[in-house]
Amino acid sequence: SQIEETLLRLRTAHHVLRYHDHFDLADVLSSLEAAAANDTAETSNDTSDEEHITKKAFGSINGEMLYEFYKERLVANKASIPSLVNLEGGGTFRTSCERIGSGHGFQAPEVEREIGGAMSEYYAHIKPKMNDFDVQVRIDVLCTKVIVGTQINVDDLSKERHFLRFRNAVTIKTNLAYAMIRCANIKNGDLVVDPFCGSGTILLEALDVYQKQIKCVGMDVSRRSANGARENALAEGFGDDLCQFHCCDARNFRRKLEEESVNAIVTNLPWGIMTGHKNVSDLQSMYEVFLRTAWYILKDRGRIVMLVLRGLQLTRIIRKLSGRYRLLSVNCVRTTNNLPSIVVVEKLAVDEVRDAVKRQLGYLAQFVSVSSEMHQAVHYEKIDETTL
Repeated sequence: SQIEETLLRLRTAHHVLRYHDHFDLADVLSSLEAAAANDTAETSNDTSDEEHITKKAFGSINGEMLYEFYKERLVANKASIPSLVNLEGGGTFRTSCERIGSGHGFQAPEVEREIGGAMSEYYAHIKPKMNDFDVQVRIDVLCTKVIVGTQINVDDLSKERHFLRFRNAVTIKTNLAYAMIRCANIKNGDLVVDPFCGSGTILLEALDVYQKQIKCVGMDVSRRSANGARENALAEGFGDDLCQFHCCDARNFRRKLEEESVNAIVTNLPWGIMTGHKNVSDLQSMYEVFLRTAWYILKDRGRIVMLVLRGLQLTRIIRKLSGRYRLLSVNCVRTTNNLPSIVVVEKLAVDEVRDAVKRQLGYLAQFVSVSSEMHQAVHYEKIDETTL
């Protein structure tokens, strides 16, 4: 359908499902409790199973319980999988599961095996098959919610868009890169910079999204990464006229860029895990120097969009530099094994609050006669930043 075609073009998507069914793990517990209540005569002398069921703990739900629940759901016509109903005899299907959340008494493979087994038994005209299957049914678990649908994309939509020649050890998925780019308020003709470019994913995604109507500059302290990102760009048809790459420390990138020439900086800041920064204060120093340096090369109201593991630390640094930047948003995201944040700031060419205070002091000074010591105290701005 047209809606599905549109969804498949979404750059932020991992998978696109044709929805069939959903239920809550509480429904599984309720179903098992109802079955136990109808069988009290047989369990009157042994209440251990009933007590186990009535704990109302999701952790007590195992794969076998999921099988019993979903088989009953199919038989009672409370659920239907049209893609399997319409599959010709002898057709094949596979079940896949992504389990998100903690406290479950089952793993993703158990969900695939048990609920997939219930489907296989109910739709007896088709067969399960791990490879070269006709239909892929997803049974995804999000905390206590379970969603069942047919996956209509073949490959993960977030992978393999920009690794034609070179893949860096640390990479960012393209769907996340796209989301960051959309936060940067980029317009045709803008100059976009990634000072920690790695494989070049963010810049290549930006060039693709804006159909070569922007200019990009990538930098990386690793010459191997800078050269590899250039190879990826050339493989996608983005020459040096559109995207240039330099081996350069991000703290010194003013040497490569003119002042007030950049419209947006979009980057995945070093997290300090793979880069060897075990000392948090070292990362703090690097982040602060980067932000101070970036201020000079950004245009007024230019944005910096950063993916960073230590989102709280970075926002505190930004508040420390509040006269230079306005904090626009902080959004936490879930990656495979971490919870980084996308932090968006906007350059302030003028510290409006400071200038307003200065103007007031200048105006009111004509009405007050103060000593030189008092004048110095009123206009004193330095602070001990080590106590912040």
